[in-house]
Amino acid sequence: MIAGVILSNSLDKDSKIAFLGDELETFSVETNQEIVDLVEEKQPEIIAFDVGTEQGPKEFTKAEQELQDEGYIFTPNSHQERKVERLQSLEKHLKHQLDYIPEIIRFEPQITAEELMLDGEDALKSIGIEGDISGAKEFDAVLGAVTARFYSQDQFEEMGVVVPENLDNS
Repeated sequence: MIAGVILSNSLDKDSKIAFLGDELETFSVETNQEIVDLVEEKQPEIIAFDVGTEQGPKEFTKAEQELQDEGYIFTPNSHQERKVERLQSLEKHLKHQLDYIPEIIRFEPQITAEELMLDGEDALKSIGIEGDISGAKEFDAVLGAVTARFYSQDQFEEMGVVVPENLDNS
């Protein structure tokens, strides 16, 4: 089991989480405790978040600059302070409440979609993923789970974010 999370900036807005195992399951949650409860229930080995766990410098990191030079569009960690702080708090909750700690990786939905040519539910079906997806944020959470799957299969490149290997290069 793996998961992808689109984390909101604050606790009063929905975050989206997608679990991918034998089937795809998606959820809307608001609090870190709701996320912890789902992680405890589903026990994913890897969780891909749309933000990193460390606050970056005010400029792009070297890896982020390389991504930008290659034409990728994304939001650097330095511009997501509230989300980084929320993820750091969530990590503490996970460590405190769970018997195991899933591996946490960073992904960017736009980069995964571009690399794997995934632009909708039909494209997901082409790689064996089916389920009811309601809305763009939920689709992005599924892209996180897809990224975690590629990561678990060592089919990725680490570029400050996990970038799945393009399917044409397989």
